Amino acid sequence: MKLHTARRLLAPLRQLRARRLMVRHGPTLPYDTAWALITLHSAPDETALVRAWAHENPGTAPGIHYDHWHTLSKAEQQRRFRWLRRHGHSPIQLLQLDPGLIHSTGLHVLDWGRPPGPAEQHHAAQNPWSQTREQP
Repeated sequence: MKLHTARRLLAPLRQLRARRLMVRHGPTLPYDTAWALITLHSAPDETALVRAWAHENPGTAPGIHYDHWHTLSKAEQQRRFRWLRRHGHSPIQLLQLDPGLIHSTGLHVLDWGRPPGPAEQHHAAQNPWSQTREQP
């Protein structure tokens, strides 16, 4: 049985968690990468399995890479701002995986880049990341 088939048949809970991570993260996270991240998070002893999968499916440079906010749609920017305001970190960062581990397994992960700072915004009221409150 191929590794691709075996992991889907033997780990339905991991599959569910990977799909949830994909929904939380957004359209730039493919299923296989989400599955590998969930595997590293929930079963660190299966790191060899993730390495084997990454070796069978070579891609671009391994490690954590960041996308650029200016290339995102307004709807995606707002969705991410709401998430960051609530949780403080991206869904991948909340897994608290060591970047060295991700790099050593050979995974290429595209995580959220930094949101623009207040100085980069056109108008302070347009920045949902800002949590300043009016003083009475």
